[in-house]
Amino acid sequence: MKEYSTDKLRTIVLVGPPGAGKTSLLEALCHRSGAISSKGRVEDGNTVSDRTSEEIHHGYSIDPTTICIIHEDVKLNLIDTPGSSEFLASTALAMEAADGALIVIDSQSVMNPELVLLWNLINDYQLPRMIFVNKCERDPETFAKTVDRLHETLSEHIDPLELPLPTANGLGGVIDLLANRGFLDAGATDSEVGIPDDLAVDEQSARDVLLDEIVQEDDAIMERYLSGEELGPEELSSALALGVRATHLTPLLCGSATSDVGIHHLLDAMVALIPAPKETRGADPMALVVSATHDQYLGRLAVLKNLGSPLRPDALVASINASEERLHQLLIPTPTELAPVTMIDHGDIFVVAKLHAAVGSILSKGGSASANINLHRTVTPSFAISLNAANPKDEERLATNLFKVVSDDPGLEIEREVGTHRLLLKGLGTNHLGITMERVQRRSQIMLQSHEPITQYRETFRTSAHAEGRYKKQTGGHGQFGVATIVVEPLERDAGFEFIDEIVGGAIPRNFIPAVEKGVHEAMTAGGLVGYPLTDIRVRLIDGKFHSVDSSEMSFKMAGSIALREALEQAGSQLLEPILRLTVTVTAAQQGDVLGYLSSKRGKILNTASTDATWVQIEADAPAAELTSFAPDLRAMTNGLGSFVSRHHHYDAVPDHIAEKHKTVNP
Repeated sequence: MKEYSTDKLRTIVLVGPPGAGKTSLLEALCHRSGAISSKGRVEDGNTVSDRTSEEIHHGYSIDPTTICIIHEDVKLNLIDTPGSSEFLASTALAMEAADGALIVIDSQSVMNPELVLLWNLINDYQLPRMIFVNKCERDPETFAKTVDRLHETLSEHIDPLELPLPTANGLGGVIDLLANRGFLDAGATDSEVGIPDDLAVDEQSARDVLLDEIVQEDDAIMERYLSGEELGPEELSSALALGVRATHLTPLLCGSATSDVGIHHLLDAMVALIPAPKETRGADPMALVVSATHDQYLGRLAVLKNLGSPLRPDALVASINASEERLHQLLIPTPTELAPVTMIDHGDIFVVAKLHAAVGSILSKGGSASANINLHRTVTPSFAISLNAANPKDEERLATNLFKVVSDDPGLEIEREVGTHRLLLKGLGTNHLGITMERVQRRSQIMLQSHEPITQYRETFRTSAHAEGRYKKQTGGHGQFGVATIVVEPLERDAGFEFIDEIVGGAIPRNFIPAVEKGVHEAMTAGGLVGYPLTDIRVRLIDGKFHSVDSSEMSFKMAGSIALREALEQAGSQLLEPILRLTVTVTAAQQGDVLGYLSSKRGKILNTASTDATWVQIEADAPAAELTSFAPDLRAMTNGLGSFVSRHHHYDAVPDHIAEKHKTVNP
């Protein structure tokens, strides 16, 4: 395949709410560019992007898919992303790799929380962006209402470049406002037509608004425009590109992915308006692992973006704290094949087989990159399920396969569940976790069992306490002897554990003091009066006794553990529960129901703010134990429009009447 220099590259992430038609649009772009001879359909499971078993089975995108096409001798790397907010981490990472974003919306359903979430994420990354209003063939007359709603919901600076051009048979083409002409789509070519009389007034009004916005990006053009001079489409497009690059303006195009209307104009706009990669290359190789898929013949296929100097086959790179890996063959992901190349320039996207580095890693020479990518918007996994293999013999193999899946998805985390030691899989939603389980079972052929995760309670001291731990044992020969006197004080929430050595006069030899701390720490891990690990305490070691023959590290470790248990019996324990920080986005009409729900779950409302005329954002803290069904409950309360992001924020005391129930369960 031909090699392309940086100025001939554009990496564009396709984002949009579920059902907007991103995958179908990618299919249309590939077909119109000549990269494929015929279009596939999502319903038939034969599109160029939704290729995994899970995507074909469920009928929607789950993983980002990168496809490169050529238009006007410019290489367009198009990243099709999932629409659901449960896969937001993958979408955010794709934005990290992109030069611009194409937001795809359904002309009939603009009001969608995912759209607001994606718009905010694009703002976080300061990405140049365009909007494509898809499915205009269903009712071209609603286009003006769609634009008005976008102005209300997202930004006043969304400027249509086109208007739908209806014909007797539905949507026939588009009216190009810069060219001031209509274009009918007729297969592989467009035919230029005049603007129909019944649309002339609307077209002129929309063109005036567009030009008023564009000319503000170039003083020279503005002066000519104000003097009444006619401006050509090319110079208007150049000024518009300046506004897009600076993220001042968001051009909007329209059409239909299924009938190919407006697709050629969209390709032209992506080349003309989305900027080439920024020239920030370093002297050494550097690449971001954007996503990963698995092929039954080639194994793991990692998609990377070159962030450094031009790359050639067999380059050696490594991530932080990881061994070096060789980028053997460099491949370009076309719609029909993985094409080998001998050079990848700065800013280009490519594929490497059998790369082990986790998605989100930055690879560099010697692993010298300062840090991995830090996703701008909070996408902390907040849903969890506890997993084990149905056959205990498969436990080790299950862990291996889970870690492989987690390394492919930046929205997943895995750890061991305290108490059960089962694997705890964390994700961004119940659907996200369910699909991950399907994937693990398919790849590993291991039958899984899932469980509701145990709420990770903690305990702390109610008051300060003074206690002595004495360990003495004589069994013939050398015995065991150690005495440790401690003062335990409760600390503020989330302070953790603090150990202070206040021994003077050699009451305990210096080499035994770490053993006391170890014994205290082990007693904390073993649990408090209700059985949960202890936290948020300061332990001061103030005195002790030792024997020159019988004292040992073991005896002082036991003394430290006994002393903490004695102090706990005196002071009593306070049960602590994990508190989640929620950011919930709902319509203004649904705000009251959601606030009432959160209050009933012992939630504390921190703030409510209107993001626009339609949407309200609620910030609240609520106990994790009360939110196990929050996702489906929110979906039911808001007719599927509500969305939320959550993360662990802090621990707080459990009310006494609820703590008593735990004492009954764990006497």
